[in-house]
Amino acid sequence: AVVDAAVAANAVIIPFGGGSNIGGSLEPLPGEKRTVVSLDLGRMREVLEIDEESGLARIQAGAQGPDLEAQLGAQGWTIGHFPDSFTHSTVGGWVATRSSGMQSDKYGDIADIARGLRVVRPGGVLVLRPLPSTSSGPSVREMILGSEGRLGVITEVTVQVHRKPVKRDVYAYFFPTWEDGLAAMQEIAESDAAPSITRISDANETGFSLATAKDRKGFEKFTAGTVLPGIMKSKGWDLTKICLSFIGYEGSPSHAKRQRTLVDRIVRKHGGITFVGTGPGVLYDQKKFDTPYLRDFLLDMGAAGDVSETAAPWSKLLPLHAAVVTAANKAFDEIGIKGWIMSHLSHSYHSGACLYFTFAFVYGKNPLKEYDTVKSAIQQAFVDNGGTISHHHGVGLEHSPWLEQDISAEGVKIMSGLFASADAARTFNPGKVIAQ
Repeated sequence: AVVDAAVAANAVIIPFGGGSNIGGSLEPLPGEKRTVVSLDLGRMREVLEIDEESGLARIQAGAQGPDLEAQLGAQGWTIGHFPDSFTHSTVGGWVATRSSGMQSDKYGDIADIARGLRVVRPGGVLVLRPLPSTSSGPSVREMILGSEGRLGVITEVTVQVHRKPVKRDVYAYFFPTWEDGLAAMQEIAESDAAPSITRISDANETGFSLATAKDRKGFEKFTAGTVLPGIMKSKGWDLTKICLSFIGYEGSPSHAKRQRTLVDRIVRKHGGITFVGTGPGVLYDQKKFDTPYLRDFLLDMGAAGDVSETAAPWSKLLPLHAAVVTAANKAFDEIGIKGWIMSHLSHSYHSGACLYFTFAFVYGKNPLKEYDTVKSAIQQAFVDNGGTISHHHGVGLEHSPWLEQDISAEGVKIMSGLFASADAARTFNPGKVIAQ
């Protein structure tokens, strides 16, 4: 009824979940003359049913991460999807932006997790049943995934759910260099270990993590110049190049132990240290959702901060990382500001992984222009060096200038045709993904 009324009034509809998107997906187009309806789905937050035999849960699209996990957890289930925005994002938003969570190595991205959909459109409702797989032509489910509200309002999502693991541990490891760490992450991805989390920070992010630990006690053995630094120095490590890694294990105690045995063997093969333990992993769990709050803190301190993430094949990750860091530093120099960029690898796949960059700078007289200069340099470095414009943040307005370089002119043509055909009146979130 809401959609039909908006269509009858020639209004624009922008579905709103948790408001955590950072790519401009929720902003009306500049100069829009029509009434804009921000359709808040916050009251639609229930787990409607769980098919325990199939491991499927039907969920209203406005359910935010913590509420969703609480409802599932009360019956012994988990979705296993924990993006950085978890505390304020919704299952509908995850689908609309093709989200990925920190435990995607085990549970998959939202594109793997979401099996069924209900989408309200003018005069009708699109219903996709939760099938394990299908060969019924091009996937309409895939068309909805990442569509950012352009094809209708997602009201329900049926997702895969899993029994909560008996055991869950996150172990910390150290590598002498970024190159050694990436080689280990690739071998782990190709092995039978199958951990739930594989993450490694570059040297800059490692230093940042150690300096901002919530509980310094958990890190004191390698920040106070005692045990680990001495071991690292005895191995000939340059302490300015060390890289911190977190690996997560889930399942039965015996299964988790087997996973860790396999991973430890690979870590040692690539020169890493395996006896750091779970202490830093506990701290990682404590602060894993804190990063999004840094932006407001930095602004109060006279600095701007943001993130950009990409994905690429294993063969391109090292040169891609180097090129992005170089591009960002050149941009800082170009506008005459002090800047910082750091990165981590996460979300590993058979053929590649995600690189997630965080950058910050002390802004000058024209903060928005300075930001655009740095952000544009990073995004261009992605596509110039074999990466995608976004691994899991979506396109929105901010990334759309690089879309053609990512999916080719023909890809843009096909996507534009889909949006034009499905929404000729441009009712649903116009101008997102494809600039119009």
